[in-house]
Amino acid sequence: YYREHATDVKSEDITSSERNKNIMQKLRDGDSDFTSLNILEDDNERDDDFVVRKEDDLGWLGYFIGESNTLEYLRISCEPTTVCMIEGICRNRSIQN
Repeated sequence: YYREHATDVKSEDITSSERNKNIMQKLRDGDSDFTSLNILEDDNERDDDFVVRKEDDLGWLGYFIGESNTLEYLRISCEPTTVCMIEGICRNRSIQN
């Protein structure tokens, strides 16, 4: 599903905030400067913090993380995660920590 619709999905339809939208776009576009991501429940106001809210589609987040070739660091500090998100993350080969 995700692969088939990745080019058509609109970030504003699958995220809860402008910052989360920017993170999804950086992951989708393969931004070479985007190498670190924190997935949190609480807002720290850092540019690489994806703050999970009910409007966020974590399946898409997992898919874009899985497809990323530039992401090196990932920290997950939130509940709940989804099976789709975890499956996507497991496909990633660039994360070192």
